[in-house]
Amino acid sequence: MGINKRNFGKGVIYGYGIPLNHLSCGNVISFITKHRGVIQSLYPESEMDDMLGCLYHSNKIDADDYDMIIFDHGMDFFPYIVGLVLNIDYGTTEFLGLVGEESFEDCLIWQCDGPWDETIENEEITLDKLDDIFKTLVDELGIKETPVAMALEYDDFPKGLVL
Repeated sequence: MGINKRNFGKGVIYGYGIPLNHLSCGNVISFITKHRGVIQSLYPESEMDDMLGCLYHSNKIDADDYDMIIFDHGMDFFPYIVGLVLNIDYGTTEFLGLVGEESFEDCLIWQCDGPWDETIENEEITLDKLDDIFKTLVDELGIKETPVAMALEYDDFPKGLVL
């Protein structure tokens, strides 16, 4: 389910990906609806229905500020959903949906550890194939992003902690 960086403490995540910025409720609803079968197999139905309900309501009253809606309702796991859907669609485990922190925003990255950790499915995903996957996703989500190499720094040590 994406990365829970609370298990890591401090470090850098490297990959190739896109920020998930400027999402609209309508496009998020379309994505969830299109992939409903996959998402229902991953999340309890009530969670997804609650999320869709809030998005439908906000979209209906033209409050299309997706980021604020997600923040207000504590439903910030959409990047995880995107990563999981792609992993299932392409038979891999290398897409990571990351919820933004202080030093980076919500994003989706392809993080392949190296040839020693390759699966047959991963070997078939070339840079051209990744660009095609990201292009399809960007069109589906209605965002204007181009995939780039990313290095995401995170630091989860509590403020004031002396080591």
